[in-house]
Amino acid sequence: MNPQAENNAERRLLLALLGNRKEAMDRAGFVSLLNEVNWQIFLALTSQDLYPYMASRLEPYIDCIETPREWDVLLNARRRTAVHNLRLRHELGRVIEALRESGIPALALKGVVLAYTTYADPSLRPMTDLDLLVPTGKREMAVDVLRKVGFEYPEGVDAIQREHCQRLAPAQEFCPPLRLTGSKVLLEVHSQLECSEPVLRIAAQEFWSRSVTIDLKGLTVRTLCPEDFLLHLCLHQSRAHRFETGLRPVVDLKVLLESRRDWNWTRIAATSMRSRSAGWMYLTLEAARDLVGAPVPDLFFQSLPRPFGLPSLRRLAEEQIWSARCEKPRLPLIPSLLAEHSWRNRTRMFFTRMRLVRREELGPGPAHVRLIRLARLSYRRMLVTIKILIPRFRHAWEGGQWNVGAVWNTARLTRHANTLFRRVEQESGTAAGESIAAASGTGTLVS
Repeated sequence: MNPQAENNAERRLLLALLGNRKEAMDRAGFVSLLNEVNWQIFLALTSQDLYPYMASRLEPYIDCIETPREWDVLLNARRRTAVHNLRLRHELGRVIEALRESGIPALALKGVVLAYTTYADPSLRPMTDLDLLVPTGKREMAVDVLRKVGFEYPEGVDAIQREHCQRLAPAQEFCPPLRLTGSKVLLEVHSQLECSEPVLRIAAQEFWSRSVTIDLKGLTVRTLCPEDFLLHLCLHQSRAHRFETGLRPVVDLKVLLESRRDWNWTRIAATSMRSRSAGWMYLTLEAARDLVGAPVPDLFFQSLPRPFGLPSLRRLAEEQIWSARCEKPRLPLIPSLLAEHSWRNRTRMFFTRMRLVRREELGPGPAHVRLIRLARLSYRRMLVTIKILIPRFRHAWEGGQWNVGAVWNTARLTRHANTLFRRVEQESGTAAGESIAAASGTGTLVS
Protein backbone atom coordinates (compact mmCIF):
# COMPACT_ATOMS: atom_id res chain seq x y z
CA MET A 1 0.00 0.00 0.00
CA ASN A 2 1.30 3.41 -0.96
CA PRO A 3 2.18 5.30 2.27
CA GLN A 4 0.46 8.38 0.90
CA ALA A 5 -2.72 6.37 0.35
CA GLU A 6 -2.71 5.27 3.99
CA ASN A 7 -3.67 8.77 5.10
CA ASN A 8 -6.18 9.69 2.42
CA ALA A 9 -9.74 10.58 3.36
CA GLU A 10 -11.24 7.45 1.80
CA ARG A 11 -9.09 5.01 3.77
CA ARG A 12 -9.51 7.01 6.98
CA LEU A 13 -13.29 6.92 6.53
CA LEU A 14 -13.29 3.18 5.85
CA LEU A 15 -11.28 2.49 9.01
CA ALA A 16 -13.43 4.85 11.07
CA LEU A 17 -16.64 3.15 9.90
CA LEU A 18 -15.16 -0.25 10.73
CA GLY A 19 -14.24 0.86 14.26
CA ASN A 20 -10.49 1.45 14.05
CA ARG A 21 -9.54 3.12 17.34
CA LYS A 22 -6.85 5.34 15.80
CA GLU A 23 -9.45 6.89 13.49
CA ALA A 24 -12.07 7.45 16.21
CA MET A 25 -13.61 10.95 16.11
CA ASP A 26 -16.65 12.86 17.31
CA ARG A 27 -19.72 13.45 15.16
CA ALA A 28 -18.52 16.84 13.91
CA GLY A 29 -15.19 15.35 12.82
CA PHE A 30 -17.01 12.53 11.10
CA VAL A 31 -19.25 14.90 9.14
CA SER A 32 -16.21 16.95 8.13
CA LEU A 33 -14.49 13.78 6.88
CA LEU A 34 -17.59 12.75 4.91
CA ASN A 35 -17.41 16.03 2.98
CA GLU A 36 -13.78 15.37 1.99
CA VAL A 37 -14.35 11.93 0.53
CA ASN A 38 -14.30 11.11 -3.16
CA TRP A 39 -17.05 8.50 -3.15
CA GLN A 40 -15.98 6.76 -6.34
CA ILE A 41 -12.55 6.18 -4.81
CA PHE A 42 -14.23 5.01 -1.59
CA LEU A 43 -16.29 2.41 -3.49
CA ALA A 44 -13.17 1.20 -5.30
CA LEU A 45 -11.23 0.93 -2.02
CA THR A 46 -14.03 -0.94 -0.24
CA SER A 47 -14.62 -4.57 -1.21
CA GLN A 48 -18.16 -5.25 -2.35
CA ASP A 49 -18.79 -7.77 0.43
CA LEU A 50 -18.60 -4.80 2.85
CA TYR A 51 -21.09 -2.60 0.98
CA PRO A 52 -24.13 -3.61 3.08
CA TYR A 53 -22.23 -3.04 6.32
CA MET A 54 -21.02 0.35 5.06
CA ALA A 55 -24.63 1.31 4.24
CA SER A 56 -25.61 0.58 7.83
CA ARG A 57 -22.68 2.51 9.29
CA LEU A 58 -23.39 5.57 7.10
CA GLU A 59 -27.13 5.56 7.78
CA PRO A 60 -26.95 7.85 10.88
CA TYR A 61 -25.35 10.57 8.72
CA ILE A 62 -27.88 10.65 5.88
CA ASP A 63 -29.32 13.96 7.10
CA CYS A 64 -25.93 15.54 7.81
CA ILE A 65 -24.65 15.94 4.27
CA GLU A 66 -26.01 16.04 0.75
CA THR A 67 -26.27 12.34 0.06
CA PRO A 68 -24.04 11.38 -2.87
CA ARG A 69 -25.46 9.07 -5.51
CA GLU A 70 -22.78 6.48 -4.70
CA TRP A 71 -24.62 5.76 -1.46
CA ASP A 72 -27.35 4.17 -3.59
CA VAL A 73 -24.83 1.49 -4.57
CA LEU A 74 -24.34 0.63 -0.89
CA LEU A 75 -28.06 0.69 -0.08
CA ASN A 76 -28.96 -1.47 -3.08
CA ALA A 77 -26.28 -3.98 -2.08
CA ARG A 78 -27.92 -4.27 1.32
CA ARG A 79 -31.36 -4.85 -0.22
CA ARG A 80 -30.03 -7.57 -2.51
CA THR A 81 -28.25 -9.21 0.42
CA ALA A 82 -31.47 -9.27 2.44
CA VAL A 83 -33.35 -11.09 -0.33
CA HIS A 84 -30.52 -13.52 -1.08
CA ASN A 85 -30.01 -14.40 2.59
CA LEU A 86 -33.70 -15.18 3.03
CA ARG A 87 -33.45 -17.63 0.14
CA LEU A 88 -30.33 -19.22 1.59
CA ARG A 89 -31.94 -19.66 5.01
CA HIS A 90 -34.99 -21.29 3.40
CA GLU A 91 -32.81 -23.72 1.45
CA LEU A 92 -30.74 -24.45 4.56
CA GLY A 93 -33.91 -25.56 6.33
CA ARG A 94 -34.77 -27.90 3.45
CA VAL A 95 -31.27 -29.37 3.37
CA ILE A 96 -31.00 -29.99 7.10
CA GLU A 97 -34.42 -31.63 7.15
CA ALA A 98 -33.48 -33.93 4.24
CA LEU A 99 -30.24 -34.92 5.98
CA ARG A 100 -32.03 -35.48 9.30
CA GLU A 101 -34.55 -37.82 7.64
CA SER A 102 -31.58 -39.81 6.29
CA GLY A 103 -29.97 -40.00 9.73
CA ILE A 104 -27.11 -37.61 8.94
CA PRO A 105 -26.45 -34.90 11.55
CA ALA A 106 -25.16 -31.54 10.30
CA LEU A 107 -23.72 -28.36 11.79
CA ALA A 108 -24.23 -24.97 10.12
CA LEU A 109 -20.98 -23.01 9.79
CA LYS A 110 -19.68 -19.51 9.09
CA GLY A 111 -21.76 -17.02 7.12
CA VAL A 112 -25.34 -18.07 7.78
CA VAL A 113 -24.69 -18.31 11.54
CA LEU A 114 -22.97 -14.91 11.61
CA ALA A 115 -25.64 -13.19 9.54
CA TYR A 116 -28.56 -14.37 11.69
CA THR A 117 -27.04 -14.41 15.18
CA THR A 118 -24.26 -11.82 15.47
CA TYR A 119 -24.96 -8.99 13.02
CA ALA A 120 -27.66 -6.45 13.93
CA ASP A 121 -29.55 -7.47 10.79
CA PRO A 122 -29.00 -10.39 8.37
CA SER A 123 -28.89 -7.95 5.45
CA LEU A 124 -25.49 -6.66 6.65
CA ARG A 125 -23.57 -9.85 5.96
CA PRO A 126 -23.42 -11.17 2.35
CA MET A 127 -23.02 -14.90 1.80
CA THR A 128 -21.74 -16.59 -1.33
CA ASP A 129 -22.77 -20.05 -0.16
CA LEU A 130 -23.93 -22.22 2.71
CA ASP A 131 -21.44 -24.33 4.68
CA LEU A 132 -22.39 -27.56 6.46
CA LEU A 133 -20.30 -29.97 8.51
CA VAL A 134 -21.25 -33.65 8.52
CA PRO A 135 -19.51 -36.47 10.42
CA THR A 136 -16.33 -38.02 9.07
CA GLY A 137 -17.18 -40.68 6.51
CA LYS A 138 -20.68 -39.30 5.86
CA ARG A 139 -19.82 -36.71 3.21
CA GLU A 140 -20.53 -38.79 0.11
CA MET A 141 -23.75 -40.06 1.64
CA ALA A 142 -24.78 -36.45 2.39
CA VAL A 143 -24.02 -35.41 -1.21
CA ASP A 144 -26.24 -38.25 -2.48
CA VAL A 145 -29.09 -37.00 -0.27
CA LEU A 146 -28.64 -33.44 -1.51
CA ARG A 147 -28.73 -34.55 -5.13
CA LYS A 148 -32.22 -35.89 -4.45
CA VAL A 149 -33.39 -32.43 -3.37
CA GLY A 150 -31.97 -30.64 -6.40
CA PHE A 151 -28.28 -29.97 -5.76
CA GLU A 152 -25.58 -30.96 -8.27
CA TYR A 153 -21.89 -30.30 -8.82
CA PRO A 154 -21.36 -27.63 -11.48
CA GLU A 155 -19.87 -28.51 -14.84
CA GLY A 156 -16.08 -28.58 -14.75
CA VAL A 157 -15.64 -29.54 -11.10
CA ASP A 158 -12.47 -31.45 -12.03
CA ALA A 159 -11.00 -28.30 -13.58
CA ILE A 160 -11.92 -26.39 -10.44
CA GLN A 161 -10.13 -29.03 -8.33
CA ARG A 162 -6.95 -28.74 -10.41
CA GLU A 163 -7.12 -24.96 -10.09
CA HIS A 164 -7.27 -25.12 -6.29
CA CYS A 165 -5.02 -28.10 -5.58
CA GLN A 166 -1.85 -26.04 -5.33
CA ARG A 167 -3.42 -23.53 -2.91
CA LEU A 168 -4.73 -26.08 -0.43
CA ALA A 169 -2.78 -26.42 2.78
CA PRO A 170 -1.55 -29.92 3.62
CA ALA A 171 -4.46 -32.16 4.75
CA GLN A 172 -6.99 -29.42 3.85
CA GLU A 173 -10.21 -30.80 2.41
CA PHE A 174 -11.33 -29.87 -1.10
CA CYS A 175 -15.08 -29.22 -1.09
CA PRO A 176 -16.41 -28.03 -4.44
CA PRO A 177 -19.76 -26.28 -4.05
CA LEU A 178 -23.01 -27.93 -5.02
CA ARG A 179 -25.45 -25.70 -6.91
CA LEU A 180 -29.23 -25.84 -6.58
CA THR A 181 -30.65 -26.44 -10.04
CA GLY A 182 -31.97 -23.27 -11.64
CA SER A 183 -30.71 -20.91 -8.92
CA LYS A 184 -27.61 -19.17 -7.55
CA VAL A 185 -27.74 -21.08 -4.26
CA LEU A 186 -24.41 -22.78 -3.51
CA LEU A 187 -23.71 -25.31 -0.76
CA GLU A 188 -20.43 -26.75 0.52
CA VAL A 189 -20.48 -30.00 2.49
CA HIS A 190 -17.47 -30.49 4.77
CA SER A 191 -16.42 -33.45 6.89
CA GLN A 192 -13.49 -31.72 8.60
CA LEU A 193 -12.73 -28.35 10.13
CA GLU A 194 -9.70 -26.11 9.80
CA CYS A 195 -9.28 -26.54 13.56
CA SER A 196 -9.63 -30.34 13.78
CA GLU A 197 -7.89 -33.50 12.62
CA PRO A 198 -6.33 -34.22 10.19
CA VAL A 199 -5.39 -30.55 9.75
CA LEU A 200 -4.65 -29.91 13.43
CA ARG A 201 -4.30 -32.18 16.43
CA ILE A 202 -7.78 -32.10 17.96
CA ALA A 203 -10.30 -34.83 17.20
CA ALA A 204 -13.35 -33.65 15.26
CA GLN A 205 -15.60 -35.49 17.72
CA GLU A 206 -14.53 -33.06 20.43
CA PHE A 207 -16.09 -30.19 18.48
CA TRP A 208 -19.25 -32.20 17.80
CA SER A 209 -19.61 -32.98 21.51
CA ARG A 210 -19.59 -29.25 22.40
CA SER A 211 -21.95 -28.19 19.58
CA VAL A 212 -25.00 -26.11 20.50
CA THR A 213 -28.49 -25.40 19.17
CA ILE A 214 -29.19 -21.87 17.91
CA ASP A 215 -32.11 -20.02 16.37
CA LEU A 216 -31.66 -18.37 12.96
CA LYS A 217 -34.74 -16.17 13.31
CA GLY A 218 -37.18 -19.04 13.08
CA LEU A 219 -34.93 -21.86 11.87
CA THR A 220 -33.37 -24.08 14.55
CA VAL A 221 -29.95 -25.53 13.67
CA ARG A 222 -26.86 -26.81 15.42
CA THR A 223 -23.46 -25.18 15.20
CA LEU A 224 -20.11 -25.05 16.99
CA CYS A 225 -20.03 -23.66 20.52
CA PRO A 226 -18.90 -19.98 20.65
CA GLU A 227 -15.22 -20.61 21.46
CA ASP A 228 -14.93 -23.34 18.80
CA PHE A 229 -16.76 -21.14 16.30
CA LEU A 230 -14.23 -18.36 16.94
CA LEU A 231 -11.31 -20.77 16.52
CA HIS A 232 -12.74 -22.05 13.24
CA LEU A 233 -13.33 -18.55 11.86
CA CYS A 234 -9.82 -17.40 12.74
CA LEU A 235 -8.12 -20.40 11.14
CA HIS A 236 -10.37 -20.29 8.08
CA GLN A 237 -9.32 -16.70 7.44
CA SER A 238 -5.64 -17.09 8.25
CA ARG A 239 -4.34 -20.63 7.80
CA ALA A 240 -6.75 -21.76 5.08
CA HIS A 241 -6.94 -18.51 3.08
CA ARG A 242 -3.74 -16.76 4.24
CA PHE A 243 -5.66 -13.50 4.89
CA GLU A 244 -6.43 -13.20 1.16
CA THR A 245 -10.17 -12.76 1.84
CA GLY A 246 -9.69 -9.18 3.01
CA LEU A 247 -11.42 -7.06 5.62
CA ARG A 248 -14.85 -8.68 5.81
CA PRO A 249 -13.65 -11.73 7.79
CA VAL A 250 -11.91 -9.31 10.17
CA VAL A 251 -15.24 -7.49 10.62
CA ASP A 252 -16.89 -10.88 11.22
CA LEU A 253 -14.53 -11.44 14.15
CA LYS A 254 -15.25 -8.00 15.57
CA VAL A 255 -19.03 -8.47 15.35
CA LEU A 256 -18.83 -11.99 16.77
CA LEU A 257 -16.72 -10.89 19.74
CA GLU A 258 -19.06 -7.97 20.44
CA SER A 259 -22.11 -10.25 20.40
CA ARG A 260 -21.35 -11.65 23.87
CA ARG A 261 -19.24 -10.84 26.92
CA ASP A 262 -18.68 -14.26 28.49
CA TRP A 263 -15.80 -15.41 26.28
CA ASN A 264 -13.56 -17.95 27.96
CA TRP A 265 -10.22 -16.50 26.82
CA THR A 266 -8.23 -18.89 28.97
CA ARG A 267 -9.79 -21.85 27.19
CA ILE A 268 -9.38 -20.23 23.76
CA ALA A 269 -5.67 -19.72 24.43
CA ALA A 270 -5.29 -23.28 25.77
CA THR A 271 -7.04 -24.78 22.72
CA SER A 272 -4.86 -22.67 20.43
CA MET A 273 -1.77 -24.10 22.11
CA ARG A 274 -3.06 -27.67 22.15
CA SER A 275 -3.95 -27.55 18.45
CA ARG A 276 -0.61 -25.89 17.60
CA SER A 277 -2.41 -22.96 15.99
CA ALA A 278 -1.24 -20.31 18.48
CA GLY A 279 0.70 -18.37 15.85
CA TRP A 280 -2.29 -18.10 13.54
CA MET A 281 -4.64 -17.15 16.39
CA TYR A 282 -2.23 -14.49 17.66
CA LEU A 283 -1.86 -12.91 14.20
CA THR A 284 -5.56 -13.06 13.33
CA LEU A 285 -6.96 -11.63 16.54
CA GLU A 286 -4.25 -8.98 16.73
CA ALA A 287 -5.21 -7.86 13.21
CA ALA A 288 -8.89 -7.78 14.19
CA ARG A 289 -8.11 -5.68 17.27
CA ASP A 290 -5.77 -3.27 15.50
CA LEU A 291 -7.68 -2.78 12.26
CA VAL A 292 -11.34 -2.73 13.35
CA GLY A 293 -11.28 -2.49 17.15
CA ALA A 294 -12.29 -6.07 17.98
CA PRO A 295 -12.49 -6.48 21.79
CA VAL A 296 -9.63 -8.94 22.35
CA PRO A 297 -8.12 -8.62 25.84
CA ASP A 298 -4.39 -8.40 26.53
CA LEU A 299 -4.80 -11.56 28.62
CA PHE A 300 -5.22 -13.62 25.46
CA PHE A 301 -1.98 -12.40 23.87
CA GLN A 302 -0.09 -12.74 27.17
CA SER A 303 -1.22 -16.40 27.36
CA LEU A 304 0.42 -17.26 24.03
CA PRO A 305 4.06 -17.21 22.96
CA ARG A 306 4.87 -14.16 20.85
CA PRO A 307 5.45 -15.34 17.24
CA PHE A 308 9.06 -15.03 16.13
CA GLY A 309 9.52 -12.09 13.77
CA LEU A 310 6.06 -10.73 14.64
CA PRO A 311 6.50 -7.29 12.95
CA SER A 312 7.38 -8.99 9.66
CA LEU A 313 4.50 -11.49 9.95
CA ARG A 314 2.16 -8.63 10.80
CA ARG A 315 3.20 -6.73 7.66
CA LEU A 316 2.69 -9.82 5.51
CA ALA A 317 -0.79 -10.43 6.95
CA GLU A 318 -1.93 -6.81 6.59
CA GLU A 319 -0.57 -6.66 3.05
CA GLN A 320 -2.83 -9.59 2.11
CA ILE A 321 -5.83 -8.04 3.87
CA TRP A 322 -5.47 -4.65 2.18
CA SER A 323 -4.68 -6.09 -1.23
CA ALA A 324 -7.66 -8.45 -1.28
CA ARG A 325 -10.37 -8.10 -3.88
CA CYS A 326 -13.74 -9.80 -4.06
CA GLU A 327 -12.93 -11.09 -7.54
CA LYS A 328 -9.85 -13.29 -7.66
CA PRO A 329 -7.67 -13.48 -10.79
CA ARG A 330 -9.47 -15.45 -13.48
CA LEU A 331 -6.20 -17.00 -14.65
CA PRO A 332 -4.28 -17.74 -11.43
CA LEU A 333 -1.82 -20.25 -12.92
CA ILE A 334 0.65 -17.71 -14.33
CA PRO A 335 1.00 -15.65 -11.11
CA SER A 336 1.20 -18.88 -9.10
CA LEU A 337 4.04 -20.17 -11.28
CA LEU A 338 5.91 -16.86 -11.01
CA ALA A 339 5.46 -16.92 -7.23
CA GLU A 340 7.46 -20.13 -6.89
CA HIS A 341 11.12 -19.77 -5.89
CA SER A 342 12.58 -22.40 -8.24
CA TRP A 343 12.05 -23.79 -11.72
CA ARG A 344 11.73 -27.25 -10.20
CA ASN A 345 8.70 -26.19 -8.19
CA ARG A 346 7.24 -24.35 -11.18
CA THR A 347 7.61 -27.45 -13.37
CA ARG A 348 6.01 -29.68 -10.73
CA MET A 349 3.09 -27.26 -10.30
CA PHE A 350 2.56 -26.95 -14.06
CA PHE A 351 2.34 -30.69 -14.68
CA THR A 352 0.15 -31.22 -11.62
CA ARG A 353 -2.29 -28.60 -12.87
CA MET A 354 -2.26 -29.99 -16.41
CA ARG A 355 -3.00 -33.55 -15.29
CA LEU A 356 -6.58 -34.25 -16.37
CA VAL A 357 -7.04 -37.72 -14.89
CA ARG A 358 -5.69 -39.16 -11.65
CA ARG A 359 -4.34 -42.71 -11.71
CA GLU A 360 -6.83 -43.99 -9.14
CA GLU A 361 -9.73 -42.90 -11.37
CA LEU A 362 -8.80 -45.43 -14.04
CA GLY A 363 -9.75 -48.38 -11.84
CA PRO A 364 -8.71 -52.02 -12.26
CA GLY A 365 -8.52 -53.93 -15.52
CA PRO A 366 -6.19 -54.76 -18.39
CA ALA A 367 -3.81 -52.09 -19.68
CA HIS A 368 -5.75 -51.50 -22.94
CA VAL A 369 -9.03 -51.00 -21.02
CA ARG A 370 -7.38 -48.48 -18.71
CA LEU A 371 -5.84 -46.73 -21.72
CA ILE A 372 -9.25 -46.37 -23.41
CA ARG A 373 -10.73 -45.09 -20.15
CA LEU A 374 -7.87 -42.59 -19.85
CA ALA A 375 -8.45 -41.33 -23.40
CA ARG A 376 -12.19 -40.89 -22.87
CA LEU A 377 -11.84 -39.09 -19.55
CA SER A 378 -9.04 -36.86 -20.85
CA TYR A 379 -11.00 -35.89 -23.96
CA ARG A 380 -14.16 -35.11 -22.01
CA ARG A 381 -12.35 -33.06 -19.38
CA MET A 382 -10.26 -31.22 -21.95
CA LEU A 383 -13.45 -30.04 -23.64
CA VAL A 384 -14.89 -28.87 -20.33
CA THR A 385 -11.64 -27.12 -19.40
CA ILE A 386 -11.53 -25.29 -22.74
CA LYS A 387 -15.17 -24.29 -22.32
CA ILE A 388 -14.35 -22.80 -18.90
CA LEU A 389 -11.08 -21.15 -19.92
CA ILE A 390 -12.22 -19.31 -23.06
CA PRO A 391 -14.57 -16.92 -21.17
CA ARG A 392 -11.89 -16.49 -18.50
CA PHE A 393 -9.31 -15.47 -21.08
CA ARG A 394 -11.75 -12.93 -22.51
CA HIS A 395 -12.70 -11.48 -19.11
CA ALA A 396 -9.06 -11.39 -18.01
CA TRP A 397 -8.10 -9.50 -21.17
CA GLU A 398 -10.99 -7.04 -20.80
CA GLY A 399 -10.26 -6.56 -17.09
CA GLY A 400 -6.58 -5.79 -17.61
CA GLN A 401 -5.34 -8.95 -15.86
CA TRP A 402 -2.94 -9.65 -18.72
CA ASN A 403 -1.19 -6.40 -17.91
CA VAL A 404 2.42 -7.25 -17.00
CA GLY A 405 2.31 -5.10 -13.88
CA ALA A 406 -0.91 -6.74 -12.66
CA VAL A 407 0.51 -10.24 -13.21
CA TRP A 408 3.74 -9.45 -11.34
CA ASN A 409 1.84 -7.80 -8.48
CA THR A 410 -0.40 -10.87 -8.09
CA ALA A 411 2.67 -13.10 -8.18
CA ARG A 412 4.36 -10.97 -5.51
CA LEU A 413 1.30 -11.18 -3.24
CA THR A 414 1.06 -14.94 -3.78
CA ARG A 415 4.75 -15.35 -2.93
CA HIS A 416 4.32 -13.32 0.25
CA ALA A 417 1.23 -15.35 1.22
CA ASN A 418 3.23 -18.56 0.75
CA THR A 419 6.05 -17.12 2.84
CA LEU A 420 3.64 -16.21 5.63
CA PHE A 421 2.14 -19.69 5.63
CA ARG A 422 5.52 -21.40 5.63
CA ARG A 423 6.94 -19.33 8.48
CA VAL A 424 3.96 -19.67 10.80
CA GLU A 425 3.60 -23.40 10.12
CA GLN A 426 7.27 -24.09 10.80
CA GLU A 427 7.16 -22.20 14.07
CA SER A 428 3.94 -23.96 15.10
CA GLY A 429 5.58 -27.35 14.62
CA THR A 430 2.54 -28.90 12.97
CA ALA A 431 2.90 -31.90 10.70
CA ALA A 432 2.30 -29.54 7.77
CA GLY A 433 5.01 -27.22 8.97
CA GLU A 434 7.47 -30.03 9.46
CA SER A 435 6.86 -31.37 5.94
CA ILE A 436 7.23 -27.87 4.48
CA ALA A 437 10.50 -27.38 6.31
CA ALA A 438 11.85 -30.68 5.05
CA ALA A 439 10.82 -29.91 1.47
CA SER A 440 11.78 -26.29 1.01
CA GLY A 441 13.42 -24.75 4.04
CA THR A 442 12.48 -21.53 5.78
CA GLY A 443 10.88 -18.85 3.60
CA THR A 444 12.02 -15.26 3.53
CA LEU A 445 10.21 -12.07 2.79
CA VAL A 446 10.72 -11.07 -0.84
CA SER A 447 10.02 -7.46 -1.79
